[in-house]
Amino acid sequence: MLHHIVKGKPLFRHFPAAALLSPLLFCAFPALAEPEKEEPAAEEGQEIVVLGTRRTGADPTLSSGPVTERMSQSSRALERDLLVAAGTYRLSDALELVSGVSNQNNRGGMLDNFAIRGFLGTPDGGAEYYVDGFLANRGMGPPRDPSTVERIELLKGPAGALFGDVDPGGRVNIVSKTPGFTPSASAVLTYGSFDTRRVELDANLPLSRSFAARIVVAAEESDGWRDHVTLSRRTVAPSLTWRPGDAFRLTYVGEITRFDAPFDRGIPALNGNANALPRANFYGEPNDGVTRFRNERHQLTALADLGGSWSLNAGIAWRTGSLKGFSSDQSRLVGTSLWRQRRSRDFLVDDLSARIELSGQLGAHRLSFGAKGYLLDYAEHWMRRNPSATAPYAVDVHNPVYGGTPPVLLPFTNNHEKRWSGTLYAQDMWEVTDRFTVTGGVRIDAYRQRIHNNNTGATGRAVDQPVNFRLGARYKLDETFALHANWGESFLLNSGTDRFGQGFAPERGKGYELGVTGTWAGVDVALTWFDIRKQGILTNDPTDPNFLAPVGNLRSRGIEADASLKLAPHWQVVANYAWTHARTDDAAFATDRVLDVPEHAGTLFVLGRFQDAGGRGPSVSAGASYMGDRAGAIDGSGLVLPAYLKAKAAVEYAFSPRLGVRLEADNLFDARYAQSSYSPLWIFPGAPRTVRASLRLSL
Repeated sequence: MLHHIVKGKPLFRHFPAAALLSPLLFCAFPALAEPEKEEPAAEEGQEIVVLGTRRTGADPTLSSGPVTERMSQSSRALERDLLVAAGTYRLSDALELVSGVSNQNNRGGMLDNFAIRGFLGTPDGGAEYYVDGFLANRGMGPPRDPSTVERIELLKGPAGALFGDVDPGGRVNIVSKTPGFTPSASAVLTYGSFDTRRVELDANLPLSRSFAARIVVAAEESDGWRDHVTLSRRTVAPSLTWRPGDAFRLTYVGEITRFDAPFDRGIPALNGNANALPRANFYGEPNDGVTRFRNERHQLTALADLGGSWSLNAGIAWRTGSLKGFSSDQSRLVGTSLWRQRRSRDFLVDDLSARIELSGQLGAHRLSFGAKGYLLDYAEHWMRRNPSATAPYAVDVHNPVYGGTPPVLLPFTNNHEKRWSGTLYAQDMWEVTDRFTVTGGVRIDAYRQRIHNNNTGATGRAVDQPVNFRLGARYKLDETFALHANWGESFLLNSGTDRFGQGFAPERGKGYELGVTGTWAGVDVALTWFDIRKQGILTNDPTDPNFLAPVGNLRSRGIEADASLKLAPHWQVVANYAWTHARTDDAAFATDRVLDVPEHAGTLFVLGRFQDAGGRGPSVSAGASYMGDRAGAIDGSGLVLPAYLKAKAAVEYAFSPRLGVRLEADNLFDARYAQSSYSPLWIFPGAPRTVRASLRLSL
């Protein structure tokens, strides 16, 4: 239901940037599209399946390379127009469009977290993802704002390499909007349920024949659909491109993010029912205020054509961030009395990364040689106070009453982590015949990790130089069908300490995939079998969920099916299904189920566009996502998050190429469901029906 219709609040009062730029915007009224860009020629050798319409060529300094696009047949690229049509306001919305992805614990609403092919990131830091070819949440990173996104690449399996980085499950790379050489400006003004007000501004300006600038600004305010859980976020993303000739390009991308919201652990289960309590109930403490997340990123990349099919691709990125705030988190349920633990968080991260890659053609071989490294400085300072029978700091689960006297906090975790890591890698794609292609890669990671416990003075150190390999092959049966097989190893450093104050060994994995793809005019279909094993994945400690613990072994195997159909001239269909059998074999855990990973999941999305030659006319879209039963805890409670089916629909109308409106509804039939869980006390419910109306304007 659409709540609080406007309330007489002027939109620009909440979004000063919109007021500042409004004279620009009302000079001409935009279209449903983003700023117009040059239409490049198709990239040679590109075979990655593109969902949507790629209106700007992939910048090789920000995106996956030609070897990945050729060999990773289970990967997908989600383009801007499809992301907008599908109403992807969160990263999780976008990832529904590709098979094998499930939601994970969102750390009180402070991060994007997901599992790919049954493999999850840490409950505290979340699954790693990349932005413009660099890891964007090492240590921590705020939820992504959709305004800055040009495309999202989901690079699956051992062949889904991104500048030498590989995971047998998969990696996500978010590609930012960057400048083009056609002047343009656009705005999207949105109002929706729960008094949500949002504005996006996007201006692109060529400053000369070789130099262009772009800036994206977004702001959002919302009362939120959960009691006392508001949202305020701002994003400013400037970018510059310099192309003095065809042989050289230099790209700068910046991003400054502010994300403020109360820390929200969701609701507890009652008698094993994850949906027993009202989904809007808030069991924290409003007087704790908001948790403030600040993140700043600056990146410079360059591509130089050295001649003779050889090129040099290099980049450097710096990121800094902080998260600070208080929370009152569910700790124990005694009857209907929910005891709470009070916490404070003060986290700081500073991450400097650099890479360089030389690639080129030597006969039938496509060779790449690269070096990369990073310096991480990460500090976690927690304080907490556990409840007791004499001081439970409790609220009633059926009628929470706030305002209790908060307990005095005591020292908890106070760690300072530093990492120094350097990587060398090489890969070769060999076109043995015009039908048969093989690839191989090797990388060595030399690292030093130091975690200093400021409470005890103890320091843990780790030094190693692991070597990992990958192999792959692809065979084209004919112009329609192709077979692929890939195998690879992975390595990932873990942050944090266990309940004894000890650091964790790295996460290691290996796995393979076998698949077949079919391509016809307007139709792409892929079917893939995978089998992956990992060691050292962190999850919540079954003895004390306030801490993390490594899983001895986790094996995930399954089948994924993805299909994309373009039914000319109006219709596009995206469909996927995944069967995932993920299990652990660690006796320390009471269950072998993997948290929040369904055995069955699938999505169907249909988009129809009916514009005339003048760019006028309607567009309609509808979709449904199914998520099967999932383990909601690994502590022996046996909690299961029930399966659910969630639908969405939207209608747009373009009055001209400069003006359009959109009305959309997510969770159209108001399904009640649990989106993810950390434990029986921390279950994050899915949002109710949410309706949004948008006005789209462009120059």
